[in-house]
Amino acid sequence: MKKLLFIYNPFAGRGLIRNNLSYILEEFSSHGYEVAVHPTTGVKDALRTVEKEGASYDLIVCSGGDGTLDEVVTGMQAGHIMKPIGYIPAGSTNDYASSLGIPKQMTMAARSVMNGSVFPCDIGRMGESYFVYVAAFGAFVNVSYDTPQNMKNLLGHLAYLVRGAQSLASLKSYHMHYESQENSGTGDFMLGMITNSNSVGGFEGITGRDVTLNDGVFEVTLIRMPQLLAVEWPGILTSLMNGSDNKNIITFKTSRIEIWFTEPVSWTRDGEFGGDHKHLVIENLPEALPIIIPDKERENMLPTQRELPELNDSLKNLSI
Repeated sequence: MKKLLFIYNPFAGRGLIRNNLSYILEEFSSHGYEVAVHPTTGVKDALRTVEKEGASYDLIVCSGGDGTLDEVVTGMQAGHIMKPIGYIPAGSTNDYASSLGIPKQMTMAARSVMNGSVFPCDIGRMGESYFVYVAAFGAFVNVSYDTPQNMKNLLGHLAYLVRGAQSLASLKSYHMHYESQENSGTGDFMLGMITNSNSVGGFEGITGRDVTLNDGVFEVTLIRMPQLLAVEWPGILTSLMNGSDNKNIITFKTSRIEIWFTEPVSWTRDGEFGGDHKHLVIENLPEALPIIIPDKERENMLPTQRELPELNDSLKNLSI
């Protein structure tokens, strides 16, 4: 009998997983899986569980926000586990699920895990850690992990806007030097994002145009600290939203970027605190995440898709 490990965060979003848990488990069982269920009990619990036990299962499925998915993927990398992964979004933003076309409705997402196809997606390595779709520093990046869960549950995306507005007065610049094969420079920046997603913080389009999730490169967005913040900030926001040119915004694609700061700077990984860093190397790991997506979304992905050789043995006996 095929074995499935189901990890879920009981507090993600509005805790709606509790209302859908029975259907989800029945869906898995009806497709011939023996299901082991693990509700997370705290930070890094999902990571430790996957790293320790994930290799014993044919399929790993997680439900929660982007942070829960990040922990599961990090656990797979730490344990050198190459197994298909399913994702049932249950957070307040779910940027990554939106980029992959995974349904936000939990029962539909569970169905798509059982009936979808494996899509080999890029992920990122940030120093000794990993991220699924975004690593960022500077203005507003602390909003996602500083926003209280009850506020997220009550207000959803509006919670991020409320907390972001509260941080406007504390905007600061970070002096940094960055190098990549495609672009290098030095300056004072208020925000930096290295992304592999169509949206960040629930905002579509701010990561750039022609985003492909398995092309081996990240989209890099760096925003200089303007001399007249109050005057230039509205124009920066407009350019971020519509993709127009702005003298304060630097964008490019790269598979590797190295960054130096004059002092340690706080980062976020997939909406969770990513540590303080003075020097970082961020690399793209091409097609390192075999994630299950709805078949119709796979058809819409750009043509660089290739089946991972490492998956052949894992997939032979899976009915997905």
